[in-house]
Amino acid sequence: MKHMHRLAAFSALLISVSFLFAGGNPEGQAQLLKQLNTVSSTGTLQADQIQQDMGTLTMLYRYIDSLYYEDVDKAVVKESLATAMLDALGDKYSFYTPKEESESYEEQISGKYGGIGVYLSKPSPKNIDPDDPSTYMVTIDSPFKGSPAQRAGLLSGDMISAIDGESVRDMTSSEASKKVRGEAGTEVTLTVVRDDSTFDITLVREIIDSPVVEGTMLDHQIGYIAVSSYTTDVSQQFLDKIRELKGQGMEYLIIDERNNGGGNVNEALKMADIFLPSGATIVTMEGRKGTNTNQRYVSDGSQQIGQNLPVAILVNGGTASASEIFAAALHDNHRATLVGTKTFGKGIFQTVFPFDDGYVQLTTGHYYTPNGINIHGTGIEPDIVSADTKLEDDQIPAYEQMMKDKAPQEFVKAHPEYTMENVQKFVDENKNRGIDENILKVLVRNEYYSKRRFSEMPVADPAYDSQLQRAIDFFVQGK
Repeated sequence: MKHMHRLAAFSALLISVSFLFAGGNPEGQAQLLKQLNTVSSTGTLQADQIQQDMGTLTMLYRYIDSLYYEDVDKAVVKESLATAMLDALGDKYSFYTPKEESESYEEQISGKYGGIGVYLSKPSPKNIDPDDPSTYMVTIDSPFKGSPAQRAGLLSGDMISAIDGESVRDMTSSEASKKVRGEAGTEVTLTVVRDDSTFDITLVREIIDSPVVEGTMLDHQIGYIAVSSYTTDVSQQFLDKIRELKGQGMEYLIIDERNNGGGNVNEALKMADIFLPSGATIVTMEGRKGTNTNQRYVSDGSQQIGQNLPVAILVNGGTASASEIFAAALHDNHRATLVGTKTFGKGIFQTVFPFDDGYVQLTTGHYYTPNGINIHGTGIEPDIVSADTKLEDDQIPAYEQMMKDKAPQEFVKAHPEYTMENVQKFVDENKNRGIDENILKVLVRNEYYSKRRFSEMPVADPAYDSQLQRAIDFFVQGK
């Protein structure tokens, strides 16, 4: 099925951006209403019940508007009614996004926005610890490669105490991120805290294209590509990276979809096309009878990579939605081996359409893998199980104490050179705390990385990533 036919495809989280960003097109909304009326007409009793209920609500609304002791803000009431109607479904994937939040919603979909190019994090203002600046400042998790932030020398671990002179203490993470973002070409001034130094830095915002695809060559002619989200052009970024790695002698490919929560399913379909022969089933979607949500999508014949390139896909509990569609498509067509832990299990899809200058996202059906399996609530079991490196419950008290002691930070201050010998030295000094040695290695590695520029960090680090190493072993050892 050609890509042009997919522009109406319903994504596992979002539909095609060209439709989503129609911005309240009257003709498009009229077509949607016509379809909804057609659906409603198939059940007269249901349609009558809706009409009765809305009549009752209209009477209540007019009663309030006539007798309430102050003027009624009708815009607020309408927004609240729309929000409540979606909330009443009890489905966390169905919701109303009002006008004032639609801009950030579109940015989430497209992966493009005006800003300085950083991932930011901040705990809830309810959890402030006066003795811990990281609880009331914004932390730069990482600047994007080539971004204004990276070029200005901002580092992972830098903290921001104020944005344009306004303290971030009482801001949420989303409020702080929104304040940093803005129209390309405008300036934003950050007050940065680094170790014992505080300084102001003014940056000019640019159009930022979130780096959702990163790749590198590993040993043994193994290519590695990490896909963090399915934004609107991820399939092209992915194909470009494959071609780049093939030019470097890639003979095997590892695709990392861990913690990829999904996105635009059209991009997952296009990525599957890269590997599957014409006519191979990618996914089947089934919704209400009488709607156009019942579709079977097959590969369109634009296969870019032949069957002779072995592929492994890394998955875990954070692999969801569109990323599960891609993984299942390659797996069920015997085109890839899955390595890691069971995926999240989001086997339902949503339709997104403009409503009153905002957006409604509504769950409209299930999807099925090429083998006819509905994975909702169950997930996909990998072919090769390789557990995540994680902190077990009985290690949490020791971990909390080590964080209070700031052991990784103090060790790196005393041993500033990042070497495997120093990493092992940290492990030897702290293994009596009762924390897994692999976790100790990762903790001190991360502390070393926080002092380096983002561009200096490796895209993949098998020495600290047991799941990635397991995928490498699968290719090298054939097991």
